[in-house]
Amino acid sequence: MQILVNCMANADNQNTFFTDRVKAELAACGDVRYGVFTGDELRDALAGVDVLFGGWGLPRLDQNMLSRADKLKMVCYTGGSVADQMTETVAERGIHMLSGNRLYANSVAEGTIGYILLAQRRLVKLINETAEQGWAPFYHSDGIRFKTVGIIGFGMIAKYLAKMLQAFECRVLICSDWFHPEDEAEYRAKKCDMETLFRQSDIVTLHESLRDDTYHMIDRRYFSLMKQDALFVNTARGPIIVEEDLADAAKAGKIRAVLDVYEKEPLPMDSCLRGCENIILIPHRGGPTIDIREHVTLALIRDLKNYMEKGEDAVLEHEILWEYARHMTHSAANIKK
Repeated sequence: MQILVNCMANADNQNTFFTDRVKAELAACGDVRYGVFTGDELRDALAGVDVLFGGWGLPRLDQNMLSRADKLKMVCYTGGSVADQMTETVAERGIHMLSGNRLYANSVAEGTIGYILLAQRRLVKLINETAEQGWAPFYHSDGIRFKTVGIIGFGMIAKYLAKMLQAFECRVLICSDWFHPEDEAEYRAKKCDMETLFRQSDIVTLHESLRDDTYHMIDRRYFSLMKQDALFVNTARGPIIVEEDLADAAKAGKIRAVLDVYEKEPLPMDSCLRGCENIILIPHRGGPTIDIREHVTLALIRDLKNYMEKGEDAVLEHEILWEYARHMTHSAANIKK
């Protein structure tokens, strides 16, 4: 088994995925070659390779990139979404595309719960005032239990989040074409349209993927429907919302927000989102946590070992099929504006 690891240019990031433990596990699978390959270098390096491991920055695996990949059977992507890497060519050639999407999704859902609690309990204000004044005064605070939570999207993150919210006995609303009546019992949720979700939810959390049709999908018409003091959380992608419209609603005292992602990152100092007490700004730390990265690579290796043992009969837990990949989040650079 010939395995090529296309390393990330940032060695510190690379080492969090490929720890000594990971390298030992991978070495047991075959002959492993590590290197940083870009463009034509990667295309040429794929000759004779059975399995490709790659992470953030892995180029699109189109017909040209795969033109010399005469033996490639599997691509193990240590990132989450493969929308920018996977192509119809990959599917047509029967190459298995795996990613860390499941583990990442669980971590992001966990982070979303943390953000909601942070905002509901007004912890940022309490922590800052305690540090500055010695002891913060009493403020009204909220929790999650018994709240109506609206989830936009029904991908892997939303599914994990809906399950986590069951512990808080929330009423969960989901707006997504992917949510079906047979899902209601498992996720204890109800399907609704976008307007109903914004009108009825105490907390709205965005988990839709960034595509051409979701760019600037959420604007002032939806923010205006929200309950007074309702919370909006975005751990998906910044360009899905119109930032100016959210800023206007928050600065007017209509809603509160926790934002982890932005249309432009790093967030410019002159952004309209800054300077508002009702908006908590987090520098894209929603997930996955760094400790998960080693587990992602190990999970992909377990699938590889399963494939080596059972061939095409193997059930690959972390495989991403073409139909699913087409609806995953693209990088903002690849979205038509």
